[in-house]
Amino acid sequence: MSEHTGLRVAVRCLVIGLGLLAASSVAAPPVVAQIETGVMQGIVRDEEGKPLEGVIFRITDLERGTSYEVKSDRNGRFYRRGLRATDYAIAVEMKGYNPINDKLSLNAGVDRRFDFKLVRAAPEGAEEFAMGVAAFNKGDFEGAVTAFEMAVQKAPDLPEVRVNLAIAYLRLKRTADAVAELERASAISQGDPRLLFQLGGAYLEFNQLDKAAEALEKGLATSKPDSPDVYDATVTLGAVYFAKGDNDKSEAQFQKAVAARPDALTPKLGLGKVHASKGEMDQALRLFREVLAAAPAGSPDAAEADAFIKEFESAAPPSA
Repeated sequence: MSEHTGLRVAVRCLVIGLGLLAASSVAAPPVVAQIETGVMQGIVRDEEGKPLEGVIFRITDLERGTSYEVKSDRNGRFYRRGLRATDYAIAVEMKGYNPINDKLSLNAGVDRRFDFKLVRAAPEGAEEFAMGVAAFNKGDFEGAVTAFEMAVQKAPDLPEVRVNLAIAYLRLKRTADAVAELERASAISQGDPRLLFQLGGAYLEFNQLDKAAEALEKGLATSKPDSPDVYDATVTLGAVYFAKGDNDKSEAQFQKAVAARPDALTPKLGLGKVHASKGEMDQALRLFREVLAAAPAGSPDAAEADAFIKEFESAAPPSA
């Protein structure tokens, strides 16, 4: 979806996983032959192998019905001693993760070590979101809008869902609806630069130049200089300033873009337009000729540069 409308789609990976339990027993020599209790310990991690703190372990003696509860520490470790040698039901739970429900046996005088892995639960609206992505990728933008709207109803606080809905709206030329969704997404994310860049692009399509400039300026002010979105946002802001008639600000943005990517043609073309607007025809023609020489034949950049060159040459007074 990143190829459409110049916006970068934040596609959320939606995988509904099941908790996996890997248990291994480590037998330790009994301290006293008549001991009747065992020890259960181990560590719980997430899908990336990072320890999870605050995971609740509910252990129920299947014979007596007695229950015990322990929590993992900041290193993901849990420990319970003095457990009767018998069979237990165990539930491993943490908000936002799929629970694990299993059974285990403890033997007298034996420490049992268990390693657990919890998998994040799919958020509300995951199924509808996946349907929307599939519909969009097939070119069914009406179907994508319907699915994303249902996903928004179930997960109104996920900015990614609203961004995808906005892009589907844009494909249907529903620009006002797209802008509204991007505004909500930006507010939820508290000024995520990527969303501000997308919002600025949507404002530009809606010809709201002041709002487009404001959104792009805020995004560039808070984004990291090495972010891959910065170059595109800089070029877009240059185009917005040019459309507003602010040649100096437009030139500054295009110069930044050229400095970042000296071989890029779009900002050079933009600079040529700025110089032409300021009456600096020699500089404008030089840039247009550079673009024409470097651009693939028949490309939009080449066609636009060629059109400017021919226009200037036809308007030039004949030499004496």
